[in-house]
Amino acid sequence: MVLCRHVVTIKGSYIASLLNTIQLIGWASILLYASAEAAASAMKALFGESLASNILFWVLVIGILETIYTIIGPKKWIICQRVAVTTLLIVLSYETSILLKYMLSKPMALTSPVNYTDLLWGFDMVLATAISWAPLVADYSRFSKSSLGALLGTWWGYASTSYVLYTIGALAAIVTGAYLGDPTQVAISLGLSVIVFVFIAISAVTTNLLNLYSAVISTMNVFPRANYKVVVLIYGVISTLLAMFPVFFIYFEEFLYYIGTVFVPLMTILVIHYSFMDKHSINKLVSLIGLISWVVGIAASFITIQCLGFGATLIALVTSACIDIVLLSIV
Repeated sequence: MVLCRHVVTIKGSYIASLLNTIQLIGWASILLYASAEAAASAMKALFGESLASNILFWVLVIGILETIYTIIGPKKWIICQRVAVTTLLIVLSYETSILLKYMLSKPMALTSPVNYTDLLWGFDMVLATAISWAPLVADYSRFSKSSLGALLGTWWGYASTSYVLYTIGALAAIVTGAYLGDPTQVAISLGLSVIVFVFIAISAVTTNLLNLYSAVISTMNVFPRANYKVVVLIYGVISTLLAMFPVFFIYFEEFLYYIGTVFVPLMTILVIHYSFMDKHSINKLVSLIGLISWVVGIAASFITIQCLGFGATLIALVTSACIDIVLLSIV
């Protein structure tokens, strides 16, 4: 979020930091609930009904572990993250093979014709989900040994895997009929083994470390003297409580629209300013233009949601980009 200081003014970056913190805590609660649900399903399959098959029990256990692990800091995560990624790739390969076998045995058939409203709604969901992680990139790429390494690492680690995972997720949702697919329910529908539930839980946990850590980093853009461990503890407690009463999970679609409305125009402007402008030409006027473009993009997205109910992220992207480019060309 510090990068946004030169894009939407310093005070504008404080607003962006607050909004980013909200979305990251929201994501943390969603993934915590998903991991708890997967862990509870695994325990129920192994041992039947018990305390260990209770979702709230796992929300509390995993929430505590995530908070403690986040307090340790990202430099200590490296080995664990590598092990987690390797095992998840193995499980992903297994899940993909099961999905393909399922598809071949039960050919898919669309129950209704696809129209442009469905496509635009889907575009909103996909773009909002992808963009929601963009504000986190610099929190971790700053540890890279070179700019090229940061670029390639981000591209390979996020972009390329997103192509694969979105495809697999879409196919799984179509095959199982899962709406905004709950990964645990998709796994159950595909008849996947208990071990998959365990790794669904692990994947959610490892991702949540990023959510909590970056929420703290966003906060420290506004309050640089804030105590890292104290803020992690506060956000860990909040995300755990929200997972116990899964508001963000239940209203997931609305949550994604919020992300698209706020962060699609912000990231669009950030890319324009840092990619097409000389760093020496960025000044207070340029930052003010960025702030205006961001606000107009948010307004355009909100109006689109109210009037059409779909296509808001695309409208926000185009509107903010056009306003920003036109105003920059004038000054």
